[in-house]
Amino acid sequence: MWNERMEERIRQRVATALWIGIALFVVLSARLWYLSVLRGEWFRERSERNRVRVVFLEALRGNIYDRRGVCLAEDVPRFRLVFLVGSSEEELVMKRVREVLGRDIAFSLRERAPGELVLLEDLPLEDVVKIEENSERLPGVLVEVYPARKYRDGEIAASLLGYVGKVSSEELKALGKMGYRNEDRIGKSGVESFYESLLRGEEGYRRVEVDALGRVVQVLDFRSPRFRYSLQLALDWELQKACYEALGRRNGVVLVGDPATGEILAFVSKPSFDPNLFSRGLSLKEWLDLLEQKSNPLLARPTQALYPPGSLFKILIALAALEEQVVTSRESFFCPGYLEYGDRKYLCWRRGGHGRVTFEEAIAESCNVVFYTLGLRLGPERIARYARMFGFGQDAHLDLPGVKTGFFPTPEWKREALKEAWYPGDTVNLSIGQGYLLVTPLEMYLFLCAVANRGKVYDPHVLWRVLDENGRVVREVKPSLRRTIALRSQTWDTVIRGMEKVVTQGTGFNCRGLPVKLAAKTGTAQNPHGKEHSWFGGFFPSDRPKFVFLVLVEHGGDGSGEAALVARKVVEWILQNRGV
Repeated sequence: MWNERMEERIRQRVATALWIGIALFVVLSARLWYLSVLRGEWFRERSERNRVRVVFLEALRGNIYDRRGVCLAEDVPRFRLVFLVGSSEEELVMKRVREVLGRDIAFSLRERAPGELVLLEDLPLEDVVKIEENSERLPGVLVEVYPARKYRDGEIAASLLGYVGKVSSEELKALGKMGYRNEDRIGKSGVESFYESLLRGEEGYRRVEVDALGRVVQVLDFRSPRFRYSLQLALDWELQKACYEALGRRNGVVLVGDPATGEILAFVSKPSFDPNLFSRGLSLKEWLDLLEQKSNPLLARPTQALYPPGSLFKILIALAALEEQVVTSRESFFCPGYLEYGDRKYLCWRRGGHGRVTFEEAIAESCNVVFYTLGLRLGPERIARYARMFGFGQDAHLDLPGVKTGFFPTPEWKREALKEAWYPGDTVNLSIGQGYLLVTPLEMYLFLCAVANRGKVYDPHVLWRVLDENGRVVREVKPSLRRTIALRSQTWDTVIRGMEKVVTQGTGFNCRGLPVKLAAKTGTAQNPHGKEHSWFGGFFPSDRPKFVFLVLVEHGGDGSGEAALVARKVVEWILQNRGV
């Protein structure tokens, strides 16, 4: 009886254990099927990611050339020493590197990527040779080539070309979606910044296999970085150098271009800086020293600095007065050295006066009294209308970043901003390019282009062609006519004759005797911070203009002096080396 009960219990327990075993087997089999079949691909991908790591290599940038094919900016190879962690003992490797190079070395030990340490940056070529010759003694040590930007002749065109630097955390927030990474370079100013999308190339990569401890086993695959496009600028490098040298130790601006195409042939801003310093990396002290310089070398003066235009603005007053018929080309004026208006006397720059002068002679001699008179006849509203017509205070449409617009004052602005009425004295000051009026050198240059073209206004541009990686032209910038200023032909003729007389018998005497017919204008702009700024601008040949030029010398004094002397050197160089 007892034995039968015991046997029954044993049978039940065996059966229970059997069913539990079967259930466990079913559950484990289902789990195995789920992991190997349903989730197998996912686990294989995770395993592959743990086994294989991809190290991205910085993209190359395209070259920048001038119009004659001179290379102005290019990526050059630099070398760094990289250690694949786990290939051998770090201390042993560093000891052997010191022995191979024959000197004591402070290693950077910066993590280049997971499983990789940068031992040394910017390795000299002779050290690269030594490392390669002793590679068997240095397991896990690689010489990695990376690009660094190099600019021709440093500071001569820095404000135009710009510079590159590491992408900042703020920039990365916006550019991360476009494939930029922490160590990537990006154009920070100038052409490098404006055409970043064209100059940036494609990154490379290195795929390495690692073991369970993260140690590198082998390099599986490698793709070199490459560039896609290069740029050819309208800039004439030899002319750029000549303009830079013509300024000498003066600070200022020189612009030269072709009025019929909008091409900028020279773009000089001085003082300047060496963009190669940014390629190697500036220390914090070096960066702060650069920022704190009173002369502000990082400022692109042609497009970002504001100045009173002085007597160059008289050309606009002359055009407006003739076109509005408040004066005739045959009218003459008497200048006693001042103009009495109301209870005030407004002085001419020549204290003894110019005496009796014709309209064209007033342009040639830059007689303040005549232009005071013309400005008062026109009134501020008509002056403002012609200023807008010629583009003052408006977007210049230049393909560079950070281009500012000048400031043109009006009675409405003064009433709203200063809570004051517009007085006749404001019109008098405006008529000779002083008072509240501010312009960029680029605006004055474009105004001269419009005069040279007799009203045709083309968009200025620094880019000429886009080249592919094989040097083939894939895009060419064509002249783009933005607008035409329709003035009577006799208006253009009279003013241009007056500008010719500036050189032959007036204030532009320092450019007299050149073997080309030159139309120009001097300008002296008052400066509350010191000596006056000196302007000189014009075009040649005056009957069929091929070149427009503008010179500004900061604190240069009289426009007939410093700026005209610089301009003469520039014109002489063009005549000797480029013809007309």
